[in-house]
Amino acid sequence: MCKYYAHAFLCKHITFSFATFCDPASMIQTRCGERSIWQTIRMEEYCDDCKAYYPAPSSHSSRRR
Repeated sequence: MCKYYAHAFLCKHITFSFATFCDPASMIQTRCGERSIWQTIRMEEYCDDCKAYYPAPSSHSSRRR
């Protein structure tokens, strides 16, 4: 199984980034069909999809007049 990093976001979504080939796949430099999580990295933010769908409130709307 090839190894991947898992990125766990505050919104509970998880993304995967390729890290390294497993021994059989390293000979042909092609990822195998199986995924093994090498390390899970906790992200202190929301994923890009959630940021786009639920944008942060604009700083302009909170100005005092």
